[in-house]
Amino acid sequence: MNAKTRYIAVGLFVLSFSVAFVWGILWLGSGGPAHAYDEYVVHMQESVTGLSRDSVVTYYGVDVGRVGDIGLDPVDNGHVRLLLQIDKDTPIHEDTVAVLAFQGLTGLASIDLTGGSSGSPLLKAGPDQAYPEIKSQYSVWGRLSHNLGDLLDNLSDNSKGLKSLLSEDNQKHFAGTLADLHTLSTVLAGRSTNIGASLDDLGKITHDAREASARLPELVKRLERMADEISAAGVTVRETVAARDKDLQRFGDATLPKAVVIVNDLQQAAGSLRRLSEALERNPGILLQAAPPPQPGPGE
Repeated sequence: MNAKTRYIAVGLFVLSFSVAFVWGILWLGSGGPAHAYDEYVVHMQESVTGLSRDSVVTYYGVDVGRVGDIGLDPVDNGHVRLLLQIDKDTPIHEDTVAVLAFQGLTGLASIDLTGGSSGSPLLKAGPDQAYPEIKSQYSVWGRLSHNLGDLLDNLSDNSKGLKSLLSEDNQKHFAGTLADLHTLSTVLAGRSTNIGASLDDLGKITHDAREASARLPELVKRLERMADEISAAGVTVRETVAARDKDLQRFGDATLPKAVVIVNDLQQAAGSLRRLSEALERNPGILLQAAPPPQPGPGE
């Protein structure tokens, strides 16, 4: 082999080595062999501070892809649109949920996929969707921030209500109410003896009423018997007057009217006793009540 042939071989070797070296650098820079990805879209309802393109996407902590793109949702500017590139072999179901996760104290964020039961069908794009959409949930910090905002709003409303309640006019009313309560307690303390005596009298009246109500059935029965006896006596007198002979009838012009008056009086007394017994059955307390004042006469 002459010198010219050796130079050509060395040149080819150097060229081949250079091409292989450049290809290796490019291969290592691209992350190794090419992966097949499925793309999914996620709409986040919270700030994605700490998340960037090429951030890791995990499924229960296992790396399954990366964040391909981040931007505002063109339809709703209050949401952030994420385009996720996930390995084809990753089973993404309809009940899979995307959550923003933070890595310790570094401030870096990633997307963590959770859920995805085996009974749920695989997620597919709808007829009007360019990519299948994975549902999102608030992260721990997002829920804390949201609840803290609601708590601060409630505290602000409560403070306004308390300030309105403790206005100058209400404070005056409250001070007046306390003064009235103090006056009332002073008056009650000064009349405690009279109140005690009134309570004792009320206890005696209640005891007497209880004893009277216990004796009431016997009294009602006696009144009914008296009414029956008076009614029977009236009937007997009437029959006696009607059955007398002619000699007694000769005196009828003088004695009969009086007998009729006596019989009527007896019947009225019997009726009064019956009404009294019925009134006692309906209201036993009339024995303890004072009689109503007489009705005023004409011109009084």
